[in-house]
Amino acid sequence: QKSRQLIPFERLKMEFLDCHHHFFDSKNNKFSKFLSSLIDGEAVYLPKDYNRDVLQAIEESESQSKQKKIRHVGSVHVEVMPDDGLSEVLWVESLNNTTVKAIVASCNLAEDNVEATLQSLTKASPKVRGIRWILDCVGSRKNPENEATHPGNLRHDGIDYLRDEVHSTKFAHGFSFLEKYGLSFDLQCAPEQLPAAAALCARYPNVPVVIDHLGKLMLILGKNNTNLMPDDVKLDEWRHGMKAMAKLPNVYVKISMLGRIIPSWIQSTRSIDLIRKLCQETVILFGPERCMIASNFHGDAASSDSDGYSTVGPTAVEYLEFMMDFFAAMTLKEQQQLFAGTAKKFYRIE
Repeated sequence: QKSRQLIPFERLKMEFLDCHHHFFDSKNNKFSKFLSSLIDGEAVYLPKDYNRDVLQAIEESESQSKQKKIRHVGSVHVEVMPDDGLSEVLWVESLNNTTVKAIVASCNLAEDNVEATLQSLTKASPKVRGIRWILDCVGSRKNPENEATHPGNLRHDGIDYLRDEVHSTKFAHGFSFLEKYGLSFDLQCAPEQLPAAAALCARYPNVPVVIDHLGKLMLILGKNNTNLMPDDVKLDEWRHGMKAMAKLPNVYVKISMLGRIIPSWIQSTRSIDLIRKLCQETVILFGPERCMIASNFHGDAASSDSDGYSTVGPTAVEYLEFMMDFFAAMTLKEQQQLFAGTAKKFYRIE
């Protein structure tokens, strides 16, 4: 094997394009009724909060460090289950002092008037580069055993748009319009749905697709991290799906929300090592040219990292430091791809 020159991160000033984060204001946005129904009280996370938690935190860390490592160069706003995707896009565009370079809008691709909706979204803002419709479904969310089904599925409870014979056909029809409007797709689904997602992506090779949150692997050490060994059944299922996706050149992956895999992973050397290996395994599988690092920041560090499965999570700066450590042995070009280059290419950000 040809040897590669390794450049330590300490010598670098790495660009970071945060390719996945959220803004929301359930108190004031009329299009957030569904989001409001999922939470107790009000949920508000605005540019001033993101700038404090991510942008300013990075800048302050850099100012205090003799070793300059990271420079935040922009971000991608991803939809937050709005009642109306167009209203959310217009709201995001109206916000001041944002780092947003691209927007991933909400659209149910199985709806009857999907093409008209896609037209309106692309006309609303030149920043709209992609679509997301949350697809995690392993059965009705109303059944507490189906934790892998995302609460967003309550909008069409129990319908699996990737595997249901009737509904998947309708969803695929809407998916086919993405190429026409120059849009990518953010894929959020359960690991057991990945083979079906691979079949869909293979049918439309000109639609760029990015798998959100490392493929949504979940609780591999059990609910309270009580298992001595990782769950091989869950890992095998995830690997099977990720390998199917990795074979498709139009499919990419985001490294984010690692606390869903092992809640409070940052508190244990063993857990950090398991997360490190899964992240490295994913980059080896897809290549750094198809992987991108994201903060998923919203609300607080724990929510951003674990989606409610822990009260502990890394700050944005801590998370980036973990990523630097995990991928420190890669070449400068590969590191630049992971932290910004791949996201710039995928979302067409100059």
